[in-house]
Amino acid sequence: MNRGVSVLLGAVLLAGCGGGEERPEECPDLCDETASERVIGESVQMEAPAGEGAVRAQAYCDDVTTWTQEWTDFENQVLTLVNQKRAAGATCGGEAKPAVPALTLDTRLRCAARKHSKDMATNNFFSHTGSNGSTPFQRMTSAGYAWRAAAENIAAGQNTPSAVVDGWMKSTGHCNNIMGSGYKHLGVGYYYRASGSTYARYWTQNFGAQ
Repeated sequence: MNRGVSVLLGAVLLAGCGGGEERPEECPDLCDETASERVIGESVQMEAPAGEGAVRAQAYCDDVTTWTQEWTDFENQVLTLVNQKRAAGATCGGEAKPAVPALTLDTRLRCAARKHSKDMATNNFFSHTGSNGSTPFQRMTSAGYAWRAAAENIAAGQNTPSAVVDGWMKSTGHCNNIMGSGYKHLGVGYYYRASGSTYARYWTQNFGAQ
């Protein structure tokens, strides 16, 4: 069955200067002396015809149910900051966006987001495609979320919730996801791995509507 898929290209990497195949040649405007390595990739969205995105019952979320309290606090702060942006209205890529209703936490989307942030940190990569080849939408389905519309934002290297949300808001595609009136739920996943990963801190936002 055909699905409408929109992958927003040109959401530039916002990273500190340095080596790495996904970094720009020059530091963009998010670079500063405190952000040695930061990156924001492409945003992705998908809409499914009614009835698709069926729940698959499995223990998919078992490894991310118990979480470090600091990480959970960071995730909750991202949700709060996102809802503040939505309440105030924003400009995404020069287009004014009106205020939109707050998103509510969905633990299934949080599971999918945590799984992906953990995967990126553990396997040292940065992409919407998981190490097992999964898409964001497959991960949400595996977590039990029967989505009608869904989107994902990812980032890496930002030290705080405010830094990562500010970075997303400066990128058109990510900002559009945050301000999307069609989304009702949000799950945020934060994972920290100091050694063996390029960016140490990995962030995922999963948006959805049913």
